[in-house]
Amino acid sequence: MRWWPGFPRFVLAVLGVILTAGLAWVLGPGAAWVLEHFDKVRGLGGKDLAAALDAVRGRALAIATGLIALVAVYYTARNADTARRTFRLGEQGHVTDRYTKAIEQLGSDKLDIRLGGIYALERIARDSARDHPTVMEVLAAFVREHSRDAETDEEGKVKPRGPGLRTDLQATLTVIGRRAVTHDTGVRIDLTGANLTGANLTRAILTGADLARADLARADLTGADLTGANLARANLARADLTGVYLTRAILTGANLTGADLTGAILTRAYLASADLTGAYLASADLTGAYLDGVVGLQGAPEVTAPQEGPETG
Repeated sequence: MRWWPGFPRFVLAVLGVILTAGLAWVLGPGAAWVLEHFDKVRGLGGKDLAAALDAVRGRALAIATGLIALVAVYYTARNADTARRTFRLGEQGHVTDRYTKAIEQLGSDKLDIRLGGIYALERIARDSARDHPTVMEVLAAFVREHSRDAETDEEGKVKPRGPGLRTDLQATLTVIGRRAVTHDTGVRIDLTGANLTGANLTRAILTGADLARADLARADLTGADLTGANLARANLARADLTGVYLTRAILTGANLTGADLTGAILTRAYLASADLTGAYLASADLTGAYLDGVVGLQGAPEVTAPQEGPETG
């Protein structure tokens, strides 16, 4: 059965009227009736009768006060819950406005405005765990879609590409690399095919990231966490991979010529057909790595290839 919206208030109003009328009656002539029929007290007179009637009226006031207090507590809790819901809605609306503005800034042709949008999105991701996955997907898409754009100066002329990454793209990668991974619900950083030549990804958190066919030549990945990442056919020529974590990473056909893998953790990594010509592997851990068809790996330890293929989890 469905009631009309104001039904609870109507019921409370009726109960309030009944309670008020009952209290007024007990405080008046009804006290004697309660004393006789509920308390079974008869035959009193004088001061004894007055004291008994006062006791009845006191109980009635105590009961009424308790009921009023319960109603007050109910409405206080209800109003507090309504206030919390209103606050959450307002806060989410504010986050939406901030998100929309930040996305608009990403599309600007001015570098400082784009940077403002990037850092605004980072703040949103930190403030709202709910929006964190979406923000990271947007930032990854920004890098993926614009990493191969020609950089132009203020006059619109194409600038020669420098040794490092474009300023706004580097800022975006920095934000992605230092994100709060505890909020990574269903997030997989997708940088497939991105041109990240010379990027600074020192200690970046890129666990499970998709970097297949990405160009990471001369990139600095010192101490980065690429556990379970997909780097199939990625270009890592002359990249600094000192102390990088590549446990269970997929490096099928990856170009690692001249890469510095000093102290790298490559346990159970899948390196089938990877090119390690000239790579520096001092203190690298290749325990359980799949090295079938690897090029340029001299004096590698005897490794048994897993029958089930690469591990991605």
